[in-house]
Amino acid sequence: MKVEKPNIESFADPSKNPYYDPNLAVESIAPKSRVSRSLRFNAKGKYIEQANQMRTQARLEKLKQEIADSVKKTGMDVELDLVSDMSKEAPPNIEWWDAPLMKNPEIVEPIEENINFDTDNGSIITLYIQHPVQISPPVDNGPPPPKPLMLTKKERKKLRRQRRLEEQRDKQDKIRMGLLPPDQPKVKISNLMRVLGNEAILDPTKVEAQVREQMKSRQDAHKKHNEEKKLTKEEKREKLKKKLMEDTSKVVQVAVFKVNDLSDGQKRYKVDINAQQLYLTGIVIVCPTQCMVVVEGGPKGIKQYKKLMLRRIDWSDSKKMDTGEDEGNDEKGSDGQPKEKKENKCFLVWEGSIKERLFKNGFKFKPCPTEYKVQETLEKFNAAHYWELVKNYVEPAL
Repeated sequence: MKVEKPNIESFADPSKNPYYDPNLAVESIAPKSRVSRSLRFNAKGKYIEQANQMRTQARLEKLKQEIADSVKKTGMDVELDLVSDMSKEAPPNIEWWDAPLMKNPEIVEPIEENINFDTDNGSIITLYIQHPVQISPPVDNGPPPPKPLMLTKKERKKLRRQRRLEEQRDKQDKIRMGLLPPDQPKVKISNLMRVLGNEAILDPTKVEAQVREQMKSRQDAHKKHNEEKKLTKEEKREKLKKKLMEDTSKVVQVAVFKVNDLSDGQKRYKVDINAQQLYLTGIVIVCPTQCMVVVEGGPKGIKQYKKLMLRRIDWSDSKKMDTGEDEGNDEKGSDGQPKEKKENKCFLVWEGSIKERLFKNGFKFKPCPTEYKVQETLEKFNAAHYWELVKNYVEPAL
């Protein structure tokens, strides 16, 4: 066995000693040189500024206490959000969220030349648009909210009265707090003496002139307000159009009428102009034997048009319709008797609903001298079945 002696020199060298810990090194015990400290003087006005801030804070507290006392005296139990410290720090030149976008955040004015658009140098501005993925809520939305009830006239008046009363109370509260000036007394000739009192006794002529001037100014303001709210001709036309236009995207109401004769120009005009004013579409087939009127639109328009065709127009007022070619010649039938003249009437043949309009180009008149022409015209609109209904319709017996 061989005993080796440790190398003491290697242990003495810290760089060669594997067990050396620099944290445990013994510092030199030599005394350090003492550096003399310089005197620090307070800046001029430092404590004066602190005293002024303390006085300002005391005045603010006193002012808040006075406002709270005045609110309590008026009898209003409201909570005012009184700001404890009204002094605010000045905003920085560049906000922290804008600093990454700037080339030099120290610049006071962020003009376009100072904005960093270079994506290679770390700019977050790119030409791409991020579209967040829509995530459905973790819970069910639940049933839809209930529809508002249709209120009666009495209930609407009650709600309006309550709303106006609440607005008047808010206005009175603001006047008590001094936020709004108090309203001027509404003086009239009837309450002149009761409102003004001694002033009316001292100079009644002057006071009466002032009261009449106030009455005239109130009346002028009322008329001016009405004139400002009045609709123009274009707005009235749009309002009427919006009222008459109905949504027929889901269901279209249809009415088919049979008229014995439409040769009277006045009747033709009424049939045409009312359909246009009610924004109805359809067609009028004028045939020597009988005429057919088809209208399509919303339920309100069809209801008004039915009143026109069945009640408002007096069809018997026109001339009697002769089944012969010439009204002046009394043609005879096969039995030698003159042909019977038919009274002009209008009948509602069919009324119902369809999915979409068949006549999309407005309301038009189509004279058709023959049956073949009628079928050819209606087949373009896929409405030949309407003519079959009219042709097979049996007039009710009296």
